[in-house]
Amino acid sequence: MSRNSKTLSTPSLAGHFDAPEDYAGYFGWLCGYSADALFLDDAATRFTLLTNRQRAHQGRIELAIMLDPGNPQIADVPGVGHLPIKANVNKPFRLLHAKVALLGFRHQDNRRDWQLRLLVSTGNWTRQTLEESLDLVWRIDVTSASLNDPNAESRQNCSDIKAAWELLAWIEQCYETGLLRADGNVPLSGTMQARQQIRQWIDACTEKAEGQPRVFDNRNQSLLAQLPEKIQANGKLRRNYLAMGSGFYEAPADHGKPPEVPGAIIESLRTSGFLTARPDVDLYVNPMACQAIATAVKPLQAHGVTVRPATVPQTVFGENVQRNLHAKFLFSANHRGNSNNCASSWVYLGSGNLTHPGFFHPMGASSGNLEAGVVFFPNALCWKKNENAQDDRVVTNLLPIQWGDVIADPAALSAGSGMEQRDTYYVAPPVVWFTWHEDGEVHELRPGEPCAVDIQVLDAAGVACPKTEAGFQWREAQPRHVRIRWQANGQPMEALIPIVDQYGRIAATKLPAIDIVEAWWQLADFPLPPNEDEDEEETGGDCESAGKDGGKGRAGATGDYPIRQMMELIERIAAKQTGIDQLDWTFWCNCLEQILGQARNSEHVAYFRDELKLNPLSPLRHEPFRPSYAETCATEPGKLYDDTLDRIEASWQVEGLNAIGELK
Repeated sequence: MSRNSKTLSTPSLAGHFDAPEDYAGYFGWLCGYSADALFLDDAATRFTLLTNRQRAHQGRIELAIMLDPGNPQIADVPGVGHLPIKANVNKPFRLLHAKVALLGFRHQDNRRDWQLRLLVSTGNWTRQTLEESLDLVWRIDVTSASLNDPNAESRQNCSDIKAAWELLAWIEQCYETGLLRADGNVPLSGTMQARQQIRQWIDACTEKAEGQPRVFDNRNQSLLAQLPEKIQANGKLRRNYLAMGSGFYEAPADHGKPPEVPGAIIESLRTSGFLTARPDVDLYVNPMACQAIATAVKPLQAHGVTVRPATVPQTVFGENVQRNLHAKFLFSANHRGNSNNCASSWVYLGSGNLTHPGFFHPMGASSGNLEAGVVFFPNALCWKKNENAQDDRVVTNLLPIQWGDVIADPAALSAGSGMEQRDTYYVAPPVVWFTWHEDGEVHELRPGEPCAVDIQVLDAAGVACPKTEAGFQWREAQPRHVRIRWQANGQPMEALIPIVDQYGRIAATKLPAIDIVEAWWQLADFPLPPNEDEDEEETGGDCESAGKDGGKGRAGATGDYPIRQMMELIERIAAKQTGIDQLDWTFWCNCLEQILGQARNSEHVAYFRDELKLNPLSPLRHEPFRPSYAETCATEPGKLYDDTLDRIEASWQVEGLNAIGELK
């Protein structure tokens, strides 16, 4: 079999971020031990259906990620907000090691339809996981439609969503979430609105939740202590087979004794009535990095445990592919005679390695990591492939286990390195974001929230910027991030801080000037951002003159009547916005202000302002040009709309001019 002849197609860890058909990612939460920009950019693209440059133009946070503070800051992935641990928090865990994602998707046409996806992973959010590691992931999806008349499976899934959210919400309290408030200068725009929306979806699931959650964590009890209760949810029954695997084991200790944690798992399952007195037990390892197992093969054999090398399933990866076991799993079932059925099977997978901090101890500042896992009960699994067994039901295709190879000679094993010890790298800086202020040639960066610590803002050359009364002077073009420097406990610290513009866009690319023709094409695509070939790199970037032919490839103003084109724009806006769902109204108002603001220097605007002395936006205030829920300023949507038009008129410098059809 060649590598390309694999027969079982399964998504990679990044593939589980793919939006369902007709949906797009709206907002999601992740926690984990580590992540990198390459993985997160791929995941964000799959999740949002937007490219890196489109997300940079949009300036929203779609994925909020909370990592162990030993992971360096990730600031260069548009749409992803890496939240730092609070500077003044007493870290309650040895390591943040749980790997959980809760993703919210919204239907692209029926905006009230949504879907939540829960991932519990053994792998980190890194490119290494995709290319080098052997990992596992468990996934469920809940749709809004399934909650109308939920069956037992839907209610169980809702229970798992609830449990995962309780963990993520608890972690959130330890992390600085100010970045998710950074667009607050635009009411309920972008990130804030999406974050609130996904919380409503989670609450809807919580109301329908029934049954013991399969997802669990070790904030109060170790994973080992909770394991019997999770298995008993499916009934009390003894099994005669157990497989255990882990990316890391205990450090080498007494060569005459087996490692404590695998033995404790066996004993717990036996005394709880879930293992027979003399079960078959296999322990799967990385032969070149298995810590204490390397010196404990004989003691383990004496206790009835067979040590085996983990295997890379050929039906998934193809032939001769090398990957290192990183997955943490337990698998137990009954095998009987010549039957190929894995009877009464259950699986644990999660973040907890078979170590004291990972599986044996509850979370603790010095003794236990924060871990999360899931116990589930797959149906109709088979031990081996035969004519009656589908590839996706054969256990050796789904787990990195095999029964052909045994490691009986300790010389075939190497302890390798243990879990790396990392310093704390990313702690919340004194400023989480800066707002951009521009008054003619004067550019200023102002802290988004009060800052009590003395900081320096560094320019592109690393030179400290002059302080102003409200912030810091910036002599260059508007950046997406700036580097700051400060002192913490006598140590110099640095971090990259995002810039928020007047439209509430976070770390966004500079908006190019456009004409009103291009303005309409961007509004017509709402809620999508502009295509890649329409961003600043293609339209001349920050140059104000780009407005004169900003609509590349589309009809420009040359040779056309500016009055007719402006009136067409107003009519099209009215036709578009009267059909906007109220859920999208705030986002629409924000986009309207942003896109029309880009056209403030166009020839069409100048003609109405300087030649006709008319306010071309005035018809948009009339009731027939507005949706029913925003017809007047007596409603919140109506007031938001009127305030938006006020700001656009000020940007165009047409406030106070005659309305169309009005004489003074």
